[in-house]
Formats: sequence, C-alpha cells, structure tokens
Amino acid sequence: MFVLKSLRNSILIGCFFNLILALTHWAGIVNSHMLINTNDILSSLIILLVLINAITLTHHPEINLSQRQQVWLLNFAALLIAFLTEWL
Repeated sequence: MFVLKSLRNSILIGCFFNLILALTHWAGIVNSHMLINTNDILSSLIILLVLINAITLTHHPEINLSQRQQVWLLNFAALLIAFLTEWL
C-alpha cells in the first residue's frame, strides 16, 4: 500500500510540474529548447510511473474496488496530461 501511495504522490507532483512547464511554454513566457526537452522528459517519466503503478496494482489483489477505481482514474488523467502536453 505504501508503494501505491508514494507512486500516486509522484504522479501528481509530476503532472503538476508538467502542466506548469507546458503552460509557460504555451503562454510564451519561456521559449527555449531546454524547456521543451524537459517537458518531454517529464512526460515520459509520468508515462513510466503510470505503467509501474498499473503493474503494481495488478500484483495486489487485496486492494478493494473503490481504491482500484481511484488508481485507474488517476492513471487515465496522468496519461491524458502527459500526452496532451507533449502533443501541444
């Protein structure tokens, strides 16, 4: 359970920073290739964390359905944010 909680926190923090980086780029506040590369690396890291989170969730059958739904919703939102910030 501790692993899932720490993964959840890492995903949330990563999505927050990814959105901040993407918004500063979209607003034109910062226009550098280093920011774009950092955003791509952070998006890739979030995708990797979501995969680890999904694999960890499948190996713990004792987790009840409501917690599983919360984890899957978080994974879906994180993937959506990661792909959206890379695409735009």
